[in-house]
Amino acid sequence: MTGRRSFLGTLAAAGVATATGLVVVPSPPESPATVSGTTDESTDPPVDLADASWFDATQPITDEDATPIARYQYKATETGYEPTAPINVVVSLAGPADVDLETVIGVFEDAGWTRELEEYTRYAWDRTTERYVLQEATAAETYYGTSGRLHVRCWEFEGVVSIQAHQDDAARPFHVIESYDRGRQVAEALFRANGWAVSRAAIDLDNAAQPDHDGYASVVWPTADDGDTDARSGTNTRTDTAPELEVIP
Repeated sequence: MTGRRSFLGTLAAAGVATATGLVVVPSPPESPATVSGTTDESTDPPVDLADASWFDATQPITDEDATPIARYQYKATETGYEPTAPINVVVSLAGPADVDLETVIGVFEDAGWTRELEEYTRYAWDRTTERYVLQEATAAETYYGTSGRLHVRCWEFEGVVSIQAHQDDAARPFHVIESYDRGRQVAEALFRANGWAVSRAAIDLDNAAQPDHDGYASVVWPTADDGDTDARSGTNTRTDTAPELEVIP
């Protein structure tokens, strides 16, 4: 990536944002029950990946060009791309041949989440193409989130899925991110409930952010049953320094 100039500056924390074309529509008054598994990570196994070339629990990942992991999701602006939220769940697809991005997002669909939803457009950096890539798979508890909702965006690069998971507050008319940690815990619980191996906060992405993200991502990987439906109940300018993020989705 030689020759690319640093662009990202420090962003002011903000609680309200507009969205072009955002339509206010009603959603169910209560979020559906989504967690059939456990949020207890005390029995989580150590990370055991079929291909662990990108994983090193002893060193933080500070450069998005160093591994397939996207450390942030970004929004497009008139002058480039700015980070809006940290990646906090990483899924390895190494292992069973029938495990892919659709298998990953299917975990949320199985929990009753919808893939038809109102959301902001976000991007992640793909080091192989040196481009920002539009969100590839998304899901949320409800279409709009009038009463709040859990929400994930996913990107798959080089056999690794980067997930931005968060809990939104009530959208009236716009919502902001209420918790990254809650989103991460629920994602972990859903993967556990579907037979995936989970190791909480196993990898340091050096992307801590308000209100409650500690800079670590949980690592998820397939077990022998994953992927079996019966077993599942041009170049842009950027930088890798950790910015102060807007607390918007």
